[in-house]
Amino acid sequence: MTALIALTRSEATLLSRNPTAIFMALLFPAALLLMQGLVIPGTDALIGGDDPIFARLRTIDLFVPIALTVALGSVSLTNFPSAIGGYREKGVLRRLATTPVGPHRVLFAQVIISGLSLVAGAVIAVLAAMVLLHAQAPQSALLVTGIFVLAAIQMLAVGSLIAARASSAQNANGIGMLVFFASLFTAGVWTPGPMMPEPLQQISGFTPLGAASQALTAGWYGQPVPLVPIVAMSLWTIVLILLAVRTFRWC
Repeated sequence: MTALIALTRSEATLLSRNPTAIFMALLFPAALLLMQGLVIPGTDALIGGDDPIFARLRTIDLFVPIALTVALGSVSLTNFPSAIGGYREKGVLRRLATTPVGPHRVLFAQVIISGLSLVAGAVIAVLAAMVLLHAQAPQSALLVTGIFVLAAIQMLAVGSLIAARASSAQNANGIGMLVFFASLFTAGVWTPGPMMPEPLQQISGFTPLGAASQALTAGWYGQPVPLVPIVAMSLWTIVLILLAVRTFRWC
């Protein structure tokens, strides 16, 4: 436990010295949300339509739970796998395998730091939305928190699979960014889920970040949370963790 605490502090220090990682973890979700709300025209208009819940919302309101998925992806798919890929490239994992500390504690420390940083990024984005965009608070904070925790575990599992095979930080970052920006589409960053065509909504609900976005949006605005996204996230988590464990390269 003492070794894990020391490694976690070390990982936190290394993160604080990396401006790019800090921006992606803490500021990118809020910056993207504020750009959509303050720069893109029309996002302050009411959605309208037949749905009694969404009809009274502005377009920008739909982007608030989506910002949580951006926080999830920006850490899990970029910072986390890049750090592990860099350690593999430099031989850190191999050298730690010959010490009592063991390389697995570095992985645990990275997961802890990644989890804390993605939570911080999500909190900053939500506070910015509520203060600067006058967004609504979630109807059920406890439900949204539970969905967010499941989504965070799922996305760290996605990042773990990338980290398991990437030979370098550059490779991990390249793969992670490709997956990240593809995931942003299914999460509704360009077209929020409730405004997507029905077939695209259904397909997105089976993808990791799309499922998270749909569940978070429903929970945030007091709608019944669909079962499909919850099941999809659970299955993705189990399958990806098993794959990451079986294929992980220590050198």
